[in-house]
Amino acid sequence: MIVDAHVALDSERYPVEQALSVLTGANVGSAVVFAHPHSADLVKQNRHILSVAREHNLWPFYYIGGNPYTDTRADELITPVNLGDYAGIRWHRWIGTGIDRQGLLDRDELEWAVHLMESPEFEALTSAAALYNLPVMFEESLAVTLEFVLRFPSLDIIIPHLGARSGGEANVLRELWDTPNVYFETSLAQVDEITLARVGSQRIFFGSGYPEGDPANELDKIDRLPIAEEVKEGIYGDNIAALLAEHR
Repeated sequence: MIVDAHVALDSERYPVEQALSVLTGANVGSAVVFAHPHSADLVKQNRHILSVAREHNLWPFYYIGGNPYTDTRADELITPVNLGDYAGIRWHRWIGTGIDRQGLLDRDELEWAVHLMESPEFEALTSAAALYNLPVMFEESLAVTLEFVLRFPSLDIIIPHLGARSGGEANVLRELWDTPNVYFETSLAQVDEITLARVGSQRIFFGSGYPEGDPANELDKIDRLPIAEEVKEGIYGDNIAALLAEHR
């Protein structure tokens, strides 16, 4: 079964019915879903995600982060009491507001990130993730991403877009290709044989980046790779299904 590892929903603008229609048209059987960063009320959307995931047999990730387009975020980092009902955590630019495509160091941002990661609130979140065995899809700048990976080696971490928005694909892969608890999702990024050979296909997950990305187009770039069909099947869904089965 094909599993889309990156689908953002909003009950008003990007409803689950619309997403499922597009996914079904591309023969996608299930998906990891989380709130869209443009959502006006992320607390409401997190509840909505859990509800529609149960109804449609999807994998709900709890969204934590700011809206990178409006520079807004919650006043406090709060771990919800029902975090264990989710299949994972989607951490999206709580610290940084822009997309990092080059991996340039912002020392003030990194200092703030370190302070946050050493706070009781962050410790509560990561402790809960470890308790419930939840993977974390983490998207920040390159320096902040590396700091997070270094501090939490016991967590399974998914880097979206093959790192293209977390410092650039080449930079991220150079730093993390041999880190076994780090996985990579393919949406809106370039996938080639060199990446697969370096990282290992078992740590690569297909993602469409819906609604920004088109599932059919994102699948096609994997389908065109000159690799064995069983390797493609792993990337299409078997890899992430195996990871999430452990957490479920």
